[in-house]
Amino acid sequence: MRRLACALALLLSSAPCSAADAGLAASLRRLEPETRFHQLCDIETMRRIQEEGGPLKPDRMVMDAIRPATATGDTLSGSGAAIRSGGKWYRLAFSCRATGDRMRVLALTYRVGAAIPQKDWESYGLWR
Repeated sequence: MRRLACALALLLSSAPCSAADAGLAASLRRLEPETRFHQLCDIETMRRIQEEGGPLKPDRMVMDAIRPATATGDTLSGSGAAIRSGGKWYRLAFSCRATGDRMRVLALTYRVGAAIPQKDWESYGLWR
């Protein structure tokens, strides 16, 4: 699963938008709906944070690092996620609403929090 998430994130960040969209859609269609929902929201959150033009350029996201994310209908949300940027992990809260087929994000909000101390990484399943 982690390998697929890394491949999808790499595809999205390294290819032109149209090629990334086609490749991403094909990859997502091969996943079961719950996994697809998580991956879609994960990738879209990282993409939007990167596009903000701020100091964070996330290359990984762990949706359930501190607390599990919850799905209610077409909305996936969590306050215990983490993103990695520049070798550091940061707390993240998000809410992501997707289409019923889990192929497109309809609404996304997020809030990046404080850096997570390195001494806590292992307990949250985070890595370098």
